Parts: sequence; structure tokens; C-alpha cells
Amino acid sequence: MLDALVVGAGPTGLTMASELARHGLSCRIVDQLETPSNLSRALAVQARTLEVFDDLGLAERALSLGKRAEGVNIIGPGGRRTRVDLRLFSELETCYPYMLIIPQDDTEALLGEHLGTFGVSVERGVALEDYQQEEDRVVATLKRADGGVEKAEARWLLGCDGARSRVRKVAGLSFEGETYADACMLADVRVDWSLESGELYLLPSTHGMMVLFPMPGEGRFRVVAILPRDGLTGPEDTAPLSLEEMQALVDRMAPVPARLSEPRWMTRYRLHRRGVSHYRQGRVFLAGDSAHIHSPAGGQGMNTGIQDAYNLAWKLALVTRGRAPESLLDTYELERHPVGQKLLEGTDRLFGLIAHGGVATRLLRAYVMPRVARPLLGNRFVQRRMARFVSQLGIHYRESPLSTEHLWNNEEGPAPGERVPELPVRGEGVERLHEVLRGPRHTLLLFTGLEPEAKERESLVALARQWEEAYGPELLKARVVVAGEGSPGPGVLADESGAMHRRFGARTACFYLVRPDGYVGHRARPVEPRHLATELARRLGPPREPSGERVTG
Repeated sequence: MLDALVVGAGPTGLTMASELARHGLSCRIVDQLETPSNLSRALAVQARTLEVFDDLGLAERALSLGKRAEGVNIIGPGGRRTRVDLRLFSELETCYPYMLIIPQDDTEALLGEHLGTFGVSVERGVALEDYQQEEDRVVATLKRADGGVEKAEARWLLGCDGARSRVRKVAGLSFEGETYADACMLADVRVDWSLESGELYLLPSTHGMMVLFPMPGEGRFRVVAILPRDGLTGPEDTAPLSLEEMQALVDRMAPVPARLSEPRWMTRYRLHRRGVSHYRQGRVFLAGDSAHIHSPAGGQGMNTGIQDAYNLAWKLALVTRGRAPESLLDTYELERHPVGQKLLEGTDRLFGLIAHGGVATRLLRAYVMPRVARPLLGNRFVQRRMARFVSQLGIHYRESPLSTEHLWNNEEGPAPGERVPELPVRGEGVERLHEVLRGPRHTLLLFTGLEPEAKERESLVALARQWEEAYGPELLKARVVVAGEGSPGPGVLADESGAMHRRFGARTACFYLVRPDGYVGHRARPVEPRHLATELARRLGPPREPSGERVTG
């Protein structure tokens, strides 16, 4: 019997399948499309998703395929222009302080190649017809394009099959929300104009909003027009969109002359705001667009789905391998459902600002927005808030039952449930902290404090070695972080400037236990071996040998 059956081979499903395989589970992934999509669709890969790709070993390849968006510009009638530098993400302690623009078909190809390294490939032309849940498995009915039908058994069923999710429908989960009335048109084209490439452009007008996203290739952009219907009827959403019609919209809405050419994809569509109330039903889970869809404002959708999968896979692995109780899986919904809800609310507010009709809204959008954008977006507080939302680096699970601490008496350091920041650290061939965290396992960071004694350092090194051996490298990586220069040695990392100790509030000896998805699970001060043993057993199950309270430093 399979460990998992993944339905849907978009970015969410491909991430889910590859993460399950990376964590050692057997899985299949099926998709009803007989060939991969060649449409660009979702474009924006945010900083947090690039950090996920870094963990998977895909970041450099993604960067080579994409284009960095360095700024966003708001240009109103008459050419009034406000520019926001997207490189301000660097304040959020990441190696990827920008938005990467990469067509979805390239992202899917990248993730598909990664999945293949685990010996798993997408089974295409295979649709989910139905399924039944039993006590210890899900029995799914799969139908092939040639008409053949088979039964597939798996411990878990993962619905990553998009807005029209068959998994969701069979589960009987309602998809509450609404469809926006606005008419939307999209064209991936070459744009010849006087404005710079590599930048995003928002062009508000009384007619609606036009947004241009830079794409890889000389002068190429995705042009999106959002037009309020105002009760009027226009072309049907299924009617073909011509280059001439899109050019006419650009002529009417752009404040500078622009000529469109070389179209690769053009379409009309409607936008929706919908979400499920539950991400889990027994042995069935939903992720990505099958659980939440929204306007593309902020470029959040695909990233959220990828991070849904990244959150769930390691939990499924621990439960399936008998290392954690099944209640661990309840934390998937507890952690990711609030993220989905905030996403729906945030993108809805953004969309309401840039779209919709009515005389007042049209005038506000066309004339007031460009005037207030400069002082508003120039405010550092506003910039930081925007950066945290758009980059998704501000996502946290502080309210999760997995986020705990022991005898921590100050506010310093990343709190339990917060993302571990990127910082320099040296040793074992690495130069930054996120390199240390790579891999499908928990990471134990034992800090010596800013002024450690040699005996205390030796004690922590022995403790790290003991627990890594007890659980094995497939479950736990343990490293000691020493303040100051010097030769780090095996299992030891050098925090040469002391910046990492100060950032983590580690002025005296303490430890952080980091989850496989890069969030703080637990922290404690001081390092009490008995407490550490209890916490590791609570999260990873019993060690392969007695907890060995031999080390008492």
C-alpha cells in the first residue's frame, strides 16, 4: 500500500509529492491533463518560496530561469509616478530580497525535474473519479484517458487539484466565497514603450486598472486589464481575446504610448474569492487552490500552495513512520488555515482598492491614488508592512501548539512559531544559517553564549553528538554555535561576530529546536539535558538508544 496519493500536478502537487518522497514516503502523483500546461499563469515567486527552493536545492536554477522585479511603479494620468524599491525585502533577513518573475510552466518543469530525482514521475491522463475512506487507508478510483479504471490504496490522499478540486467535492466540503463582477483580460506580449524593463507597473485610470508584470525575455510583459462592469454587459468570458482589443485598452489606459506585439497567451477570465472551512477530513487533506482562491493582487496564490505542501509533508512523514501521534496532523489546518484566511482578506482589500466601479471609486483610483502613493509608500513603517506581506516572510505560527518555550525570560530572539532568519555562520563548508537548516529533519542549535568556558563548550558538543547519534541524521541534525573566531570543528559552527547569538537572544547558553520547514519549534534557557530529552521525545518519538542523561553540563 502506498503512503500517499497526490491528486494534481501543479506547483502545489509537485511540491507535495517531492517533499513526501524526500521525507522517505512512497507516493504516486496523478493529473487528468495528458500533457503539462505550457501557459505562464502564476508568475511571482516570493522571497519565502525562494527560501523553500533553497532548501530543496532549486533556488539557483529558479534564479537562472526568472527575472528579478526590482521595483513597482504607480503611474497616474498625466504621468505622475511613484516608485517603491522591492529590494527593501533585505531588511527581513533573507538571501532573496526581491520578487522573482518566472512563468508557472517553468516552475512546474523545475519541480517536475526535482520530483524525478526521487524516482517519481507524474502519471498523466489519470483522473480521480471517487474515493472511500477506511480506518487505515483511502481507496481511490482512478480513470485513465483510455477508459481504464483502477483502484489505488494509500494511507493519505492529498488534494492539490485546483479550484475545481474533485477531492474537495467528494469530501463534501463547501467552497464559500464570491465571484468578482469585474472583467479581466490578460496578455503575455512584447511591449515597446519608454518605461524601463524589469519593473512592475500599476496604471490606475477612470476606466479601471492595468498592471504590467516584467517577464523573462527582451521587452516582454504580462499585461492585465481589470475593468469594472458597472452593470454593463461586455464580451463573454469565453470569447477569444485579440491583440487588437488589448492594444485598444492599452491606448486608452496607459499614460505613455505603448505598442503590443508577439503575443504568446491571451485570455479573458473572472476572479474569485473562495475558501474552505477545513483543510482536513480524516485521511484526506486539501492544499493550494483546492483550499483557497483569491485575486492575484500581491502575487500570493502559487506561493501559498507551495508552502501548504511544505508545512504538511514533514508532519505526514513523522506520523506515517510512527514517530509522532496522528494529532500532529491537526496542526496543518491550525497553522495554514489562518494564513489562507489572511491571504483572502488581504488580497480582497488590495483588489477592492485597484478595481471595482462606481464614480467615487473611479475618481479615487485615477486621481487620488497616484497623489497619495508617494507619501504613503515612502513611509518606512508602511514599506515594512508591505514587504512582510508580499514576501510572505512575515508568516508565523506563534499560536500553534507546536510553538513552545521553557524558562525564556526575555523578548529577544525569534519566538516559537516564527521563521528562522538568515544570518552568517561558518563551519562544515557553510557560510549562512539556512544552509545549516537544509534537509528533511529537525535541527537542534545549541548556543554556547557570548562568553563560554571551554568546559561548557565541550559539554554542549558532547550533548549534540549524543542526540544526533541517538535519533540518526534522518531525524535530527545537532550543531553547537560558538561565539567568536577560531576553528569550528566537527558539529560546531562559528558565529564570528556574535551577531547570531545576539539575534537569537543567546547571551548565555540556550537551545533552539527548528522544525524541518524552518520555523522555531521550541527554545529554552539554560540547556537542561533532561528537559532537552523530554522535548525531543515529544516531537520525534523515543531515541534509538536510552536518552543517556550521561551529559550533565
